[in-house]
Amino acid sequence: MEIPLNPGFIPILAGLAVLAAPRVARAPVMALAALAAMWFLLDYQFGAASAIAQMGLPVVLLNLDALNRIFGIALLIALIALSIYSGARRNRYEDAAILMLVGGSVSALFVGDLIIFVATAALAGLAASWTVFASPIENANRAGVRLLIWHGLEGLLFLVGVALHLTAGAASVEIGRLDVATISGGCIFAALMIRVGAPFAHVWLKDAVSHASPVGGAALSAFTTMLGVYALARLFPAEPLLVPIGAAMILIGALYAASETDLRRAAAYGLTAQTGVCVALVGVGSPLAMAAAEGHAFAALLAFVALQMVLGAVLERRGSVDAAALDGLSRAMPIPSLLMVAAGLAVAGVPGFALYATQTVALESVAQWELRWLWLCIAALPAVLLVSLVLRPALAAYRASAPVPFSEAPFPMLLGAGLATFLCLSIGLAPGWLYNLMPTALVFQPFAIDRLAPQFELLGVAGLIFLALHAVGAAPKASSIRTLDIDALYRGPFALAGRWAGVLLLRVYGAWQAAATQSGHAVGRLIAALAQLCDRPFAPARAANVVQFISIGSFLMIILLFI
Repeated sequence: MEIPLNPGFIPILAGLAVLAAPRVARAPVMALAALAAMWFLLDYQFGAASAIAQMGLPVVLLNLDALNRIFGIALLIALIALSIYSGARRNRYEDAAILMLVGGSVSALFVGDLIIFVATAALAGLAASWTVFASPIENANRAGVRLLIWHGLEGLLFLVGVALHLTAGAASVEIGRLDVATISGGCIFAALMIRVGAPFAHVWLKDAVSHASPVGGAALSAFTTMLGVYALARLFPAEPLLVPIGAAMILIGALYAASETDLRRAAAYGLTAQTGVCVALVGVGSPLAMAAAEGHAFAALLAFVALQMVLGAVLERRGSVDAAALDGLSRAMPIPSLLMVAAGLAVAGVPGFALYATQTVALESVAQWELRWLWLCIAALPAVLLVSLVLRPALAAYRASAPVPFSEAPFPMLLGAGLATFLCLSIGLAPGWLYNLMPTALVFQPFAIDRLAPQFELLGVAGLIFLALHAVGAAPKASSIRTLDIDALYRGPFALAGRWAGVLLLRVYGAWQAAATQSGHAVGRLIAALAQLCDRPFAPARAANVVQFISIGSFLMIILLFI
């Protein structure tokens, strides 16, 4: 039987190859793997390959349709840009981890059954943790352990859900719509909530991105959460519970993006907010909303990869991307400063960039009276991201300061970031080909005056208000204060309580073990004494021996004295 080649298998094999490849060959291997996977993806016809029996269960290694094709193209384009960007540093383990991460994510897109989907998603989760472990940044090991715990919990929920799905008498394990009201569907739904970064699980993304290397941070932004969006669109379309979850992600992401001074963390929160838009649109479930969710995921992936690449280049040279430490950046690093502004405009959905082309479709799909609150959240998000990720860093970078030495970023980093930013701009100016990739046939005019004018008005008013507040000194000043999120509980009080509980339990266990040992010795001595008595049942007692000794001695004394 001919086994079909899943396009995601190519990056996995390339990940094994780069472990032994010399430094000059690793970036070309990554690019060639992305191009080969893209060629296989575009060469295949839509449809599912024949199932292969494994342990009595049918598994489908390849199932290609319009839904997973658009996600696959986005991931492979991001890998091409990352392969160029990664040519400036030496870390074969990180290269292998990124290829494994891409391979696992792309493979999960194109499989046709739940078993292989869980296996490939777990591989992607392990590779994401490996990417953080390979980072040279301080405390990266601890962040990698935390990410490994999150993905371990996700994998456990996946396994339990699939196992219950099989034991419930499901006819097959082919990927299809699931019911969140069942135990199996609820477990898989909870696992996907961790993957997309839903409320209370959103902290893993900013934690991992902020501790990853410049290349690793961009890779984690591209190849993690969007797999969860695809899985929700495949398994839980039109699920009403996704609408409030997505809205909560928008609010949490926007709030922390506006308050976080570390720009890589702020960008990760911005990605959480844009992922929330996709999740909410999947929950709406109409054909237009599903098309908007898929296109928005595509555009957000490229925009945030571009922004993380630029911030990584700044981190490579200056050692920090804190907004309070960007003074003089325009003189020391002029090209990254321009790219940072351009990438920030891309993630803010400014007209002319990719996210605007899908933002307008998203607003059109939720333009209903009962969803007016969701429409308001989606409409206000670009203004928040404009202030947080464009105006605030731009004012710091172009602020007049003392002369600083020129220290431009490495050329491969500039080329990779420039390519990703150019793609965002080209898609935004000509969005027709992106609309053609969507599963739903879409004819849309994003540059109609009734759509263009409100976006310019919103962004213009938000920008002018912030600049006016900044001019009079009323805007919040950039500082190195770190904002606290839900992870501060399990990394602070909960961790301290866990350590104290562990110490207490160890002491209780030690005392119990010592008491048990002493009691065991005493019981052992008693048993030994009883056994010794049982070995000599007719032996005279000690008192009889003494009496016998005294009697014999007395008899001998009488004989000596009187005879």
